[in-house]
Amino acid sequence: PRAPPAMPRCLPLALALAGAHAALRAAPPRADGRFMTNAERVRTFAWTPTTRTAEEAMDITFPKAAGWTNACFWEGGCEDGRVMTQKVVADWVEKDLLGGQNPFAAHPGGVPVPWPDQNDTGDQLGEGQYVAYSRRQVCYIVAKALLGADTEGYANGLTRILNKTVAHCGFPAPSVKRPNTTQPSALTGDFGITLWNLLASCAADPGLVGGKQGPLLLVAKSKPRAEVEDVRQAGDETPLAKAHLSACRYDDGDAGPVDLAGLDRMPASLCTPPTVGAPGRDFMTGGIGRVSGQAIQDISAKFLGGYVFGNACGLGGGQDERLMTYFPEVFALAFFLSQDEERPQLREPSWILGARMLMVGLDGSARYDRLLQLDGSVPLVSDLVDVPVGSKTYAISKSTPFLAFMSENQDFLGESLVWEEKRSFEDMQENMFLARQNRHPLQRAVDADTWFSFMYQVRAWYSAVALTSYSSAVQPALKATVKSLGTGPFLAGLWFGDSQLGFLTVWIAHAIAAKTWGERGLPVEYYIYSDFTENPGNQCFVHASNACKACLAECEANPLPTHSFWLPDYAFMGPGYNKSCVVDSEKYCGKKGYDDVVAAYASATASELWADIEKVLRKAGNNTDKQVFDMLLA
Repeated sequence: PRAPPAMPRCLPLALALAGAHAALRAAPPRADGRFMTNAERVRTFAWTPTTRTAEEAMDITFPKAAGWTNACFWEGGCEDGRVMTQKVVADWVEKDLLGGQNPFAAHPGGVPVPWPDQNDTGDQLGEGQYVAYSRRQVCYIVAKALLGADTEGYANGLTRILNKTVAHCGFPAPSVKRPNTTQPSALTGDFGITLWNLLASCAADPGLVGGKQGPLLLVAKSKPRAEVEDVRQAGDETPLAKAHLSACRYDDGDAGPVDLAGLDRMPASLCTPPTVGAPGRDFMTGGIGRVSGQAIQDISAKFLGGYVFGNACGLGGGQDERLMTYFPEVFALAFFLSQDEERPQLREPSWILGARMLMVGLDGSARYDRLLQLDGSVPLVSDLVDVPVGSKTYAISKSTPFLAFMSENQDFLGESLVWEEKRSFEDMQENMFLARQNRHPLQRAVDADTWFSFMYQVRAWYSAVALTSYSSAVQPALKATVKSLGTGPFLAGLWFGDSQLGFLTVWIAHAIAAKTWGERGLPVEYYIYSDFTENPGNQCFVHASNACKACLAECEANPLPTHSFWLPDYAFMGPGYNKSCVVDSEKYCGKKGYDDVVAAYASATASELWADIEKVLRKAGNNTDKQVFDMLLA
């Protein structure tokens, strides 16, 4: 991107840096980033020797340089002609990062890992615990793993996923002859690319020059989920307006920020429609226009990164899997912080602060995610803020806070029975079609003894988002870096819940959770898609009749390319069972939409709306002839 001719193109950067430097002068003394945790114990593990040079490791991911792009970072010497070629990055890794001062010198013998007393979580953090590493320390861990080293006595998931063969992945440059010893894995795929992109940005980072540790990356896991009745009671005196909910119609037939009484107005900087060939601006896009401090809500599985371990080498699957490719620091920490045998990944709900989206091309539809283009404008200095953690102040990036958590309805339809050959494909297909049309009775469960009941979705959102769910030591960092939270079709992605109930969950639970963030609260931005990468077309049902039909038509007319989504075979619709969108379903569009619900309940409390929803769902029982909004406003 170029500035207007009258303005020197380095001036905006200079002004941003000047502001950052002024803030630094006024701030308390800043400590260098370092490892810290509130886990009960810490264990240190030695690294095994590396098995390949940086150049040899690069050749596995970029055979004969195929796929490598020389990068120039605006805040990493671009004005001085500093370009991150393969040689520059390889030399920095071997001579500066691994050959220079050990960033873990304070922990003789290797790399420190939190070791909680609670040993049943699947990762290295107990509930309510946190861990931090400096950026140099994260780069060091990644470089060791890429060069073939492992941690003795600790089966970290990062080394394991990079070396786990996934036969169906293939190779990024099939025309290049590969040695027989090289097997397709995350190292040969997109994950390998994204980790080398991380090291390119580390090599360019001014904050790492001279062996400096650089800013902090902080992982915080929530305390145990709240009791439903405690959440419900907190909603009794909570106006829904506390959610500061705004909405963006991203690509649903009439794109743009929603202007509606009862909703906050979303600025255009957070909501611009996609163009032909490129994404617009939503909560998942990166690049120079990204609004600093808008957190990304990752609709995760129980573990961050989804089902990639042993199944994928990079882009694919749902939103969760794709975000791992665009956030290499999140990917590295999520896998390094677990040695679980089956799913060596960080568990949810978890915040990761200080990580950056290093590539551009991704949005909620994932239509253009194959671009996987390294972002030269990603901030390395100007996005840093000073935050207290414990007794010291540290620098941390505020550009893209990352929050991962799931709705409590995975496999509520019994999909696993199909994989276990205990249920017919045809029966699952019939049930799935009902779910994708918001017409399955199980989607509307409200009883306390049903584990996927609506009340538990409200609890899931509240418990993940409430500031009080996290250690008091990290709450100042959260408040300093997180300014709002962006989300898509929560509940109604690949878990196939009801998208209308998903919208209602967000509005109710977020209003209650936002109170815990203090006077400023925490605004939530809700994005509506005709073609979200998970369950494309289903979110159209949050609209009223004509808008719903237009949205469904938009999805059918412009379906996602096959690389942009994943669906089980029994979820494809249409006469030939080959349509990814929700098709032939216009007759199921309701008369009322989210805008009607907002207008009716704008002055209500969270508990009033919650109670009304449960009342109409109980009254309807298994009758799903009407959409939820229509029943609520009847």
